[in-house]
Amino acid sequence: MNLNDSLQPYLLGPGLLAGTLLVALAITRRKRRQSDQPPWPKVPGALPVVGNSIGKVEDLCVRIEEWAEKYGKERGIFEFNLFGIRYIVCCTDEIASELESQRPYNMQRIPQLNEAVKSIGADGLFAAEGEVWKKDRRLVVPSLNRKNVKDYVAAVKVVSQRLVDTLESHGYNNAIAVNNHILSSTVDIISLVAFDRDIDCVRKGKNEIGSDLQAVFRISQVRILSPVAYWNIPIVGQYLDGAGWAVKRLEASFSDLVKENESSPDISEAKTFLSKVISLSKSNNSDNRMSHKRLIGNLMTMFAAGSETTHVTICSSLWEIATDTTGLQDELAAEALAVEDFGGAGLDEITNSLPRLRSLVYEVLRIKGPSPFLGLQNMQELELSGTVLPPHTFFFFPWRYISTLDDADPSRLIPLGPNNASRKDFCARRWLTEEEEGSKNVSVQQPTHKNGWRPFGVGMRVCPGRDLAEIEMLVIIASILRKFEISLEENHAPMKLVTRFTESPNIDIRLMLKPREA
Repeated sequence: MNLNDSLQPYLLGPGLLAGTLLVALAITRRKRRQSDQPPWPKVPGALPVVGNSIGKVEDLCVRIEEWAEKYGKERGIFEFNLFGIRYIVCCTDEIASELESQRPYNMQRIPQLNEAVKSIGADGLFAAEGEVWKKDRRLVVPSLNRKNVKDYVAAVKVVSQRLVDTLESHGYNNAIAVNNHILSSTVDIISLVAFDRDIDCVRKGKNEIGSDLQAVFRISQVRILSPVAYWNIPIVGQYLDGAGWAVKRLEASFSDLVKENESSPDISEAKTFLSKVISLSKSNNSDNRMSHKRLIGNLMTMFAAGSETTHVTICSSLWEIATDTTGLQDELAAEALAVEDFGGAGLDEITNSLPRLRSLVYEVLRIKGPSPFLGLQNMQELELSGTVLPPHTFFFFPWRYISTLDDADPSRLIPLGPNNASRKDFCARRWLTEEEEGSKNVSVQQPTHKNGWRPFGVGMRVCPGRDLAEIEMLVIIASILRKFEISLEENHAPMKLVTRFTESPNIDIRLMLKPREA
C-alpha cells in the first residue's frame, strides 16, 4: 500500500481546517479594513500631530456645528481628528439618542474632560463614573430635590434684592457692566445654599471665588484639548498654565468649610446643601460614606455648576431682553409685577406665575446656553452604521445643532411655538401655549429630552441642580425687570458665545437702566 494513500484521509481534516481558518482570517481582515474606512465622511485637511484645525480654542463648538452642517447631512455622522484623536460626531436625534441611552455604563464622559475637571479640584458627581458615581449620586441628588430647593428660595431672594440695590446705586446715567454683578450674585446664592456662609460679593464688590472659578474654567478648556496631561508633572505641572494658585485657594477655602460642617454637633438640623450631604453620609454605612476629599470635590462642583453656568444663562437672557424689539420686555415685566407678594412667594408660586419668563429661559438654554454639546466614549465595542468601533472611541453629540433640525421623529421635534418660528431661530415665546383659543392667558410647555431639549442632560445623568438653577434665573431676572427698564449702552459691541468650558459671552454686557414705572 502507498503510504501517501493511507495518510490522505487523515490529512484531509487538517487541510480543510487550515483552509477554513485562512478564509476566516481573510474575512476578518476585510472587515477590519472596512472598519478603518467607515461609510461616513471625514473632515478633510487633517495635519500630522495637530489634526483638523478648529481655529481658536474658544471656537470649538461653532466649528463642530459648521462641520455638522457641511459633512453630517447625508449620513448623520462625520468624524474629525484633533491632536491625533479620532472624534465621531453624531448629528441626528435618532443616532445620538440611541448612543446616549447607553449611559451611564457603556457610554461615559471622555477621559480628557473628566481628568481636566478633576485637575482643577472639581472631583465630584459631574466627573464621577461607575461605582463612585453611584455612591455620590445617592448622597448629592436628594439634597437638591424639589422639596429641599424650597428651603433655598429665601437665600435666592435675599441676594437678588441686594443685586437690585447695587445696580440702583450706580445711578441711571451710566452704563453698567452686569456680568460680574450677576456672577457675584450666583456665587453668593451658592454660598448661602451650600453652607450658610454670607460672603456678600454683591455689595462688597469683591468676588475672589468667582474670579478663581472663571480662571480655572478657562484653563480647563485648554486642558481638555491638550494631547499631554502637563498638569501632572510633579511640582510645576499645575502652575504651567496658571491654574495652580487658583485651585489651591479654592481647595483651601472649601476644605475649611467641610471641616467646620463635619464637626458641627447639630448637622442633622441644618438646611444647607453641605449639611444635608454630610448628614446623609453619616447615616449610611461606612462603605457609602463620602470622604473629606470627595466632599470638597462635590462642593467645588456645585459652585462651578451653580454659579458659572447659571450666571452665563442669566447674562444671555438679559442680552435677549435688552435687544428685543417685539415688546418682550414689557410682557415679562408685567408678568413679574403681577406676582402678589413677590418677596413672600414660594417656589411653586413663582414658577407657576412666570410662564413667559420660563419660556425665554428655556429657549436661551437651548440656543444660547452654557452646554451646547456633550462628549462621550464607549466602554465596550459597538456597531455604528455597520462599522464596528473599538472601546474608548470618542463621540461628540452637538445637541444645540440637533435641536435646530426638522427631520427627527415628529414626536421628538422642538415645538415651533405660537409664532411658528423656525427651529434654527431664537424665539423667546417658543415654549408658550394658549390656555384657550384667543385668550391672553398662557402656560408654558415643559421641555424635556423627548422633544429635543437637553441642556440639563437626560436619564440617570440628568443634572440634579436643575430646579435650583431655574429658580435662581427666574428670581434674579424678575427682580431686575420689576425695578428697571433695561437697554444696551449706545453703540454696544455685538456679543457672541465662545467656548470656555461652558459657552459664555465674549464681552461684558453693558446695560443702561431706567426706573420702571408702576
